[in-house]
Amino acid sequence: MNHPREGAPSREEILRRRAARLAGDGVEGARRTVAVQAAVVSVGAQRIAIPAEDLREIVPLPDVTPLPGLPPWLLGIAQVRGELLGVVDLASIVGVSGERAAIMAIVDGSGGPLGLALNSVVGFRDIHVDELSTELGEGAQRPFRAITRDLVAVLDVRRLPVEPGDGA
Repeated sequence: MNHPREGAPSREEILRRRAARLAGDGVEGARRTVAVQAAVVSVGAQRIAIPAEDLREIVPLPDVTPLPGLPPWLLGIAQVRGELLGVVDLASIVGVSGERAAIMAIVDGSGGPLGLALNSVVGFRDIHVDELSTELGEGAQRPFRAITRDLVAVLDVRRLPVEPGDGA
């Protein structure tokens, strides 16, 4: 029969700590801080988190009317419930290729509402501060504020290009 060493945690203590760790509460049961609540979407092979505070809704991709002289990342305009929106090809901005977009996320961009052409919704999640592996500053080339350890890029909607001269 095994007896615990003096000073070693009991079996019950070990199991309690393990359960707390698996529940995401940490060994001491401390609460984790949520950095952002987000919809996680796919754009090609890339997963992108769109902060819930910037997201209005996600709809099937409506008919997009191309306009002459637009850069490749700006697909054109679309109408959703009587409102005209510029539609951004998020795959072009992110630099990935893949299947054709099927849905559109409507976000509150710096210049007003904007449609983001996407492939699919992966799910919704809370992204905690301890999950962020990289915080990106204002000088970052792409419109992201951070990247998680599991490689989900957190979108910074205010840094999306909205005018043809903004570039991607």
